[in-house]
Amino acid sequence: MAEAIVSGVFERLTSFSLQVAENGVRLVVGVNEELKKIGTTLCTIRAVLADAEKRQVKEQAVKLWLDRLQNVAYDIEDLLDGWSTVVIRSKIEESQSSFRLSSLQPFANSIPRLVRRRGIATKIKELSESLQVIAKEKDDFAFIVNLIRNDDIEPERPKTTCFVDASEIRGRDQDKNSIISMLLSENGQERGVPIISIVGMGGIGKTTLAQIVYNDREVNAYFQKKLWVCVSDPFDEMRIAKAILEALTGIPSGLGELNTVLEKIHESIVGKKFLLVLDDVWTEDERKWQSLKCCLKSGAPPGSKILVTTRKENVATVMGCTRLFHLGKLSEEECWSLFSQVAFSGWNHRARQILADIGKKIADKCNGLPLAAKTLGGLLRFKKSREQWQRILDSNMWELDEAETGLFSPLLLSYYDLPAPLRQCFSYCAIFPKGYKIEKDLLIKLWMAQGFLGDGNGMEIVGEEYFDNLAMRSFFQEFETDENDDGIIRCKMHDIVHDFAQLLRKRECYVVASNVILDNEQAVIPSLLYNAKKLRSLLVDSCPSNSSTLNASLPRLFDQVTCLRMLDLSNNRYRKQTSITELPCQIGELIHLRYVSLEGNKGLKELPMTLWDLCNLQTLNIRLCSSIQSSKFIPEGLINLRHLQNAETYGCTSKAFGLKRSILLQTLEEFVVEPFGYLLAWDGEQILKESEMHRSNLCDLGTFALLRGNLKIIGLGDVSRRDAEEAGLWKKTGLRNLTLSFNSMYKGMRVLEGAYAHESSVLEALQPPLYLESLDINRMNGPTAFPSWMVSLTMLKRVRLWACFNWKTLPPMWKLPVLEHLEIWEMKNVKEVGQEFMGAETEKGQASSSSSSSVNNNIAFPSLKHLKFQSMDDWQEWNYGHLLTTMPLLCSLKINSCLKLKSLPRHLLQKTTLQVLDIFDCPILTERYSRNGTGEDWHYISHIPTITIDGEDVKREGN
Repeated sequence: MAEAIVSGVFERLTSFSLQVAENGVRLVVGVNEELKKIGTTLCTIRAVLADAEKRQVKEQAVKLWLDRLQNVAYDIEDLLDGWSTVVIRSKIEESQSSFRLSSLQPFANSIPRLVRRRGIATKIKELSESLQVIAKEKDDFAFIVNLIRNDDIEPERPKTTCFVDASEIRGRDQDKNSIISMLLSENGQERGVPIISIVGMGGIGKTTLAQIVYNDREVNAYFQKKLWVCVSDPFDEMRIAKAILEALTGIPSGLGELNTVLEKIHESIVGKKFLLVLDDVWTEDERKWQSLKCCLKSGAPPGSKILVTTRKENVATVMGCTRLFHLGKLSEEECWSLFSQVAFSGWNHRARQILADIGKKIADKCNGLPLAAKTLGGLLRFKKSREQWQRILDSNMWELDEAETGLFSPLLLSYYDLPAPLRQCFSYCAIFPKGYKIEKDLLIKLWMAQGFLGDGNGMEIVGEEYFDNLAMRSFFQEFETDENDDGIIRCKMHDIVHDFAQLLRKRECYVVASNVILDNEQAVIPSLLYNAKKLRSLLVDSCPSNSSTLNASLPRLFDQVTCLRMLDLSNNRYRKQTSITELPCQIGELIHLRYVSLEGNKGLKELPMTLWDLCNLQTLNIRLCSSIQSSKFIPEGLINLRHLQNAETYGCTSKAFGLKRSILLQTLEEFVVEPFGYLLAWDGEQILKESEMHRSNLCDLGTFALLRGNLKIIGLGDVSRRDAEEAGLWKKTGLRNLTLSFNSMYKGMRVLEGAYAHESSVLEALQPPLYLESLDINRMNGPTAFPSWMVSLTMLKRVRLWACFNWKTLPPMWKLPVLEHLEIWEMKNVKEVGQEFMGAETEKGQASSSSSSSVNNNIAFPSLKHLKFQSMDDWQEWNYGHLLTTMPLLCSLKINSCLKLKSLPRHLLQKTTLQVLDIFDCPILTERYSRNGTGEDWHYISHIPTITIDGEDVKREGN
């Protein structure tokens, strides 16, 4: 990591010099010379770091030297960053003269003395001297000088660009059959629920084997309920119990008492044969397991089983294991098969033959560990020469003598093969708890906050590339993709890989356990943390804490940890009673902050004005801070803000965040329109007239040309077409999901008749970019609207229309060429759905309205797969339409709470593509389509594989 840190400081030094020159900043005599000297010394040191980092594994003296170098490099970076902040703030001060007295005075107090003009000269000289000493010491180690930077050498990529499928199993068929046999056996002499434990070392494949068994057909048929819980360390009884209950009921539990949760579990499993998998159990404290065990034992019918995976046999004994299964290593042949599958992915037969002999020797050194085989295979996949493979085989990394050496050795090889920037990105993942689902987007933001991705406009793109590179090398696993399966959104790290990351990364980040007990009182912040002045990342889960104790601790903490780049004070369980209620003004002293998360702190009522002094801030996450109120005056100091995650901050209009200068903004989850209209008194009531409407802040959206991802605009009922046009949504080509909510911010008002006639023109002016994939339109009060631009959205796959109470007909959605998901809710005045929605023909057999040239006009809804109607109070008739073909790909139809609907179109029901029919709270339909011959139209739906009526699966004869 030292190599990446030194390189980053060198680049920062260069950019700082340019910043000083561009802004005409005058430095104290001698400072410029010292800065040049530091740059030269860093270049000299950087040339030996590749060798030093490899040698530190076995040479303690080298490791200590690197630690000292890293500390000085951090101090230099902090100094430069602090001085750069002064320059930025001075520019803001010049452009906001009215803002100077109210805000800059607190900021001046927050700047450390060392960055003031006289203090900086002394500090720079001290750091330069320290660096000179370290540079001289390097000669004592006789390091190998490497003038070619590792991060400039890209690994050779295969022609295919897909990820390696490292989950394909080798050599576990017999193990799988043995476990399944244990699960399906019924021994009447066994009392309680049999517990089967898979025991083996880290990386041996315990979880993988459990997953194979869990998804086996025989197992699926045998058990009525299957539950999977990742336990990990620590063993949290409440979390595990809630996870079991949620798996049983399908509903997240809001219960606060363990006993109540256990009672609900007991009620849910009575009479149901279940399989419960407890993956990755570590605790050897029998008391933590006892309550849950008794609950499961008392309610379980014969045949129920519990399957446990653990590294420790003692854990299996403590849990009352009835059958123990020791999972062994792969054979040499099986290990070679797995290794070669990953390493030779995308290679031709000739290339495989050339390196097969060396590959088998490397696979033998994996010692039968599947994770080691996958990791090394991912490393060698991009190396095509025999010399490169031989160098890996001959590496002395195999000689490490540590716990689980057989795994850390190949991980070290893969780690040192990474370019320097990727090494620090990987090791930073140690900040997450073991078994944690890492959100890709969050991880990239944290890398960015630490300066790992440079400082250009394309940091997020660089982060995507770094993530993909680490994923291809098997550092991540268990990927979760988005709904379209075209992008990873979450992943995990294997436990051993996580252990390895923690071994690499110390002191730079600290995760606070909120339940640390000190001096017989619950201490939210351990005392040792107040002395961690160089700390750069701090994550405090405010959820389990006493809010008053945490609120009291934060001011003192902020006074000490002034080097922070990342601060996470989120309340992950979103409980108002335990959330932070006040963010201290001392947060303005943390001038290096790039990332701040306050997510879920529902008790937080306002943000301190000093927060806007953080001109380096890149990401502010205040999701679900629903009590925050708008301030009367907000300075526009967040000029480097790139991501504002503000979903469900109900009390704040978008003006409250002072974003006019935040031209780099890419993420803005919600934009709440703030209207400026005349309110006139008429017959004692307030009325808003369209003709008297003034400008709204919607036009401010035009400032943010870089917006991408998701955007929700609230309050469109109060805007004019002019404002909508100036928002320029069509220019924001990075937007993928858009919600347009036409509710009015003037709640409770009576509006003149016809006042909503402008809504159609506003919707027309809000034309989104062509690449939009999802669109949600709701709360329109005018007549049915269908903007002309909708048919041009050739990437639009999902549409939801809801709560447009005055619509009497539905728009012609049949025209959309690639629409796959359509939901229509709460259209309370729609009585008939007919050809305007389903598609109509002219006498010549062509579609009655023009549509996209790429669409066959004789096909309505050509790509639709999922259709849902809900809460259509007056809907009675559904006519099929007149096009030759309608919904040829439909596979799911859901009708909920449509009380007056008489029947469903037979042409739709008879489609062979239809796999799911769900009818709920529709009394006429329930009677019409009930089974066993009592429903007159049962025979029209009897062929559909999955039928659910009023929440119950309909069983056919013989099933």
